[in-house]
Formats: sequence, structure tokens, C-alpha cells
Amino acid sequence: MVTRKEYRIKLVSNELLNNDTCYLGFYCPEIASSAIPGQFVNISAGTMFLKRPFGIASVDREKGTFNIGVKVVGKGTEQIKEFEVGTEVDCLGPLGNGFDFEDYDNFILTGGGTGVFPINFAYETLTAAGKKVTVVEGFRNKNQVILNKEGYVITTDAGDAGIKGTVIAGLDTLNIEDSSKTLICCVGPIPMMKAISSWAESKGMKCLVSMEQRMACGAGICLCCIVKVKDDGPDGYKNVRCCKEGPVFNSQEVIF
Repeated sequence: MVTRKEYRIKLVSNELLNNDTCYLGFYCPEIASSAIPGQFVNISAGTMFLKRPFGIASVDREKGTFNIGVKVVGKGTEQIKEFEVGTEVDCLGPLGNGFDFEDYDNFILTGGGTGVFPINFAYETLTAAGKKVTVVEGFRNKNQVILNKEGYVITTDAGDAGIKGTVIAGLDTLNIEDSSKTLICCVGPIPMMKAISSWAESKGMKCLVSMEQRMACGAGICLCCIVKVKDDGPDGYKNVRCCKEGPVFNSQEVIF
């Protein structure tokens, strides 16, 4: 895990993806050069006291920039969405433990909601390394489909784009040659990750999930982002900090 540091970063781009989601690019060579897929940053939210956590969606190490996706869910994200190019804000990062891609030949990346942003970073990293990657993503309807690339398997609850149904319906269309050499990485709503974890277990595949908790401090101090994981103790579980021990966990260790 990279040691966290706080930086003053500058907004260099702000692209509206749909009516409530935008794609922001920031200049910060330190974060761009060290971030790995699955990590996140905590960014100041205008006049709000607490920073907001965002999974890193892409990096350009030569230009010294990184991207995040912002979906408006409250006052903080509303203010961040309205940032103008040239705005400078405080940012803590990169934070957390990312995906471990070692020992695998094939990868299935699954995402839903704002989980498509960190999945995008994983896709870019793996394809740049020449790995075999399949992406399956789920959305409510066609208006919510974002960051879609050619070859992605898309599902929608409404059935107005891609396969009708959940991400599981998309996964069921895949032809997996060697499950022991295939790693599933998943970021999205808890019910989706729980379902994908069960699907992966039934296929004999390892699944890594990135838990999307409220991570106020990002440093493991405030204890707002507790995740229950299995343990051999009398309670059968223990509490760990998503921002510090995670956000990426082996799905079979998580108590959803």
C-alpha cells in the first residue's frame, strides 16, 4: 500500500456523462504516478467539512493526471460536480489496498453504479499489460450506461440496452475455459457484489470485491467504514476498517 499524502490538486477537465454523473480530471503527478486499481482518494467537497471518497477511474502517468467519477447523491457531491476547470482543492491519496492481479491469466471485471469507475482503471491497467479481460456491467436503464467500451457485456434492469437482467445474467453468457486461472474483480452495490461472490464460488473462482463504505477520514481513525469479515474467534467475525484493511477484500471473507 502506498503511503497516503495530502496534496493540492487542480481540476483540468469536467465532463458530464448523464444528468447526475460527471467525469473529473485532476492534475497531481504524485497520485497519478503511484495509484493502482482499487485505490481511492478523499477530495474536499466545497464548503462541506468532510472530504468525500472516490475510486480512481483512470490515470495518465505521463501527463500527471487522474480521473474520478462523481454521481450526485447529496450536497457534497453536488458541489464537487459543479467545480470549474482551474479549481484547486485538497486531496488525500492514494488510499487503501488495491486489486492484486498476480498469479492470474484471465480477468472478469464486474461493476454497477459508481463501481464502473474503478473497474475502468482496472481494465485500462490490465489491457495495457496484455492480459485477457472481460467486462460485465449492470445498469438500471440505457440512460445510466456510462464508460461503455466495445466488447463490454452490458445488462440493464429495464432491458432497453444489452441483456435484460442483472450482472449475473451477463456472467451466465460467458464461456470460461479455466476457472482456476480466472480472477473476478467486482465493485458496486452490496447486493450485486454478494450475488457475484456466490456466483464465483459456484464456479470455483476467486472473487475480489471493493467495498463502497462511507470513508470519512480515509486514514483508519474515525471508524466509520467498518466491514465485518469472517474470523476464527468466538463471534465468528471481526470488524476491520474498509479504508485501511480494504477497500478490496476476498469476497469469501466478507460477511455481507
